[in-house]
Amino acid sequence: MKNLKHISLIILLALLCLGCQHISKSIDETFHPNDSLVKAYYKKHSFASNRAYTSTIKTNITTDTLRHQEKIVIINGDTITTTNMESKAKLLFEDIEQLKQKQSPTAAKAMQKRINDFLKEMNLPNIGPKSPPEGKTLKKARKGILNESELARAQEKLKQLPQYQGKEIFLYESVHFYQDGSINLALQQPANPAYVDAYRYRHGEWSTPKAVLARNIPRRIFPLSKINFADALKVVSNYNEKAALVEGAEPTATVYISIWDGGMRWFPGTITGSRMRYDIQFNNDGSLKSFREE
Repeated sequence: MKNLKHISLIILLALLCLGCQHISKSIDETFHPNDSLVKAYYKKHSFASNRAYTSTIKTNITTDTLRHQEKIVIINGDTITTTNMESKAKLLFEDIEQLKQKQSPTAAKAMQKRINDFLKEMNLPNIGPKSPPEGKTLKKARKGILNESELARAQEKLKQLPQYQGKEIFLYESVHFYQDGSINLALQQPANPAYVDAYRYRHGEWSTPKAVLARNIPRRIFPLSKINFADALKVVSNYNEKAALVEGAEPTATVYISIWDGGMRWFPGTITGSRMRYDIQFNNDGSLKSFREE
């Protein structure tokens, strides 16, 4: 009953304070060693069914240890007495109770650390996110449009699409350069000028075409040969340079081209601060054309 009392307290503490089911499971399995745990240990260390050791791997498990499983538990190859674990669990519970009574903003963090220290001492996994496997790094999210060489490659791959090879390409309505590295645009079909298809560039490849319900096509097309995708970087740079001078203004990581009446214009076209608003315009090559207060 004493064992069960301590086990219940630890499980309740883990569930209420941290909501970590795997902690309660680990602790419960630690205080209640069962046949499956021992069998798994035998299998790992090559014990035969008659408990004879069948491998050359060294082990510190003795016959006496195997006979007294009710008093000794095996955790990751280490042997620990349940009496020792009970005393440490009792101290853990007392420490947690004291921290709960403080009711300070740092109490939760302190409780988590105390439990992690206990689990470490018992050779159990700590609470918290797992570290990535050795040799692997987490992929960071992109915070801006593609770089110059990537933009040039995207434009060249667009020209190499089978349906457009060797033909003049006309962009329809707009071209969007997003901060996740994707590009959205639409193209007039060379074989049927009344049709327009949308494409998306992502992860180094253009998507398959998707039909667009297009209107006023003659007034909304512009030749790809007169646009340099890499100029989008100039627009970002020039815009953010001016935005830094305006109180309360935010920088941009996304730009786009708008097409109308045979011409094109880069956007964003305004910089809005906490006190002032400015109109900003760019030349086709991305260089600054004008910047004035509205």
